[in-house]
Amino acid sequence: MLERKKLFVGHDANRAGAQLVLLHWLRERKARGLSNFLLLVEGGSLLQEYKKVAKVWVWKTDIPFWFKIKQRIPKIKSRQAWNHEPSEQKVLGILKSLRNEAFTSILGNTVSSVGLLRELASLQIPMEVYVHELSHSIATYTTALDRTFLATGIQRLYAVSNMVKNVLETDLAVDANKIALLPPIIELHEQEQSHKSFIRENLGIPVDAKIVFSCGLAEWRKAPDVFLEVAKKLIVKMPKVHFIWLGMLENEYSDDLIANTAIWDSKKQVHLLPVCSDSRPYFEAMDVFFLSSREDPFPLVMLEAAHVGKPIVGVRASGGVNDFLQGLDELLVESWDVDVLVDKISSLLQLSPEQLAGYQQNLKERAVQYSAALFMDRWAQLQSK
Repeated sequence: MLERKKLFVGHDANRAGAQLVLLHWLRERKARGLSNFLLLVEGGSLLQEYKKVAKVWVWKTDIPFWFKIKQRIPKIKSRQAWNHEPSEQKVLGILKSLRNEAFTSILGNTVSSVGLLRELASLQIPMEVYVHELSHSIATYTTALDRTFLATGIQRLYAVSNMVKNVLETDLAVDANKIALLPPIIELHEQEQSHKSFIRENLGIPVDAKIVFSCGLAEWRKAPDVFLEVAKKLIVKMPKVHFIWLGMLENEYSDDLIANTAIWDSKKQVHLLPVCSDSRPYFEAMDVFFLSSREDPFPLVMLEAAHVGKPIVGVRASGGVNDFLQGLDELLVESWDVDVLVDKISSLLQLSPEQLAGYQQNLKERAVQYSAALFMDRWAQLQSK
């Protein structure tokens, strides 16, 4: 099938799930000799990675270095925040560039990009949206006008999981015939030399201690508070167990989590760490992956945990974990009841080597179904319909 000239639109370049899905997609397209074009609402830590695989425009204005320096000097610090909104001249320049490219379709990656898609309506180009969000995020990151446009002005929508598809149909009244299921793409690296000893030595975790791990930007949706409540109770039940959360941020919410944990974690068995670019050593070192999320449409970290063959505990109602673990009901719980979660995780930490080997094979086989090659096959099938 002849490749149409497509403009991808993303809401930012931060290191998070939907943004990484888009990056993996663009990388695979480039590897296949396809040209990529990307318009971002704003930048972020992945911006340079995006620029390696696509021609990139950024709609909003980034904070210049001189303003960041100025804000650190008390006597001259400005009381006003930097205005990120683009000037009329910049907007007209981007729109002119996009018209000159003569795109045949536009694909927004996440509902957070829909506000910008509305700004592009004057281009009169058919639009699609790849939806990675559930009810709370849709309500938080879109306006009423965005939601109306999503339901009526978008030609086709791709849902990352069945729960997302259901939300689009029930909450936004999107015609079911306009929605297709498109699970995510992930880069799954070949098994490398184990980093277990490095992580344990670095964090002071004994060789014989079990590790429960989770990974994600610390926010309400990811439920690090639930993770910590479980840690508090499970440490009483299994005194040697350690918990690691990778994804603390520089904000009040993370600061409060760290401070409150320090009050009861007298033996320093809970490790609350900042975001890092290479999380694989933590996946290799852990014994159980605890997906505490309240809302997680299809978490890539779940696929990473499965690829190293470690048991996953998740809440059925949270989103994509239900799709991925279908048939492994013993790994799912029905709610965020802390006592139930403690019992579930503790039982998995005590599995025999034979039981663990069974999970390892099963989960690895599931993870590889989200490879770049299979994602591109699914995409091609959807485009042919």
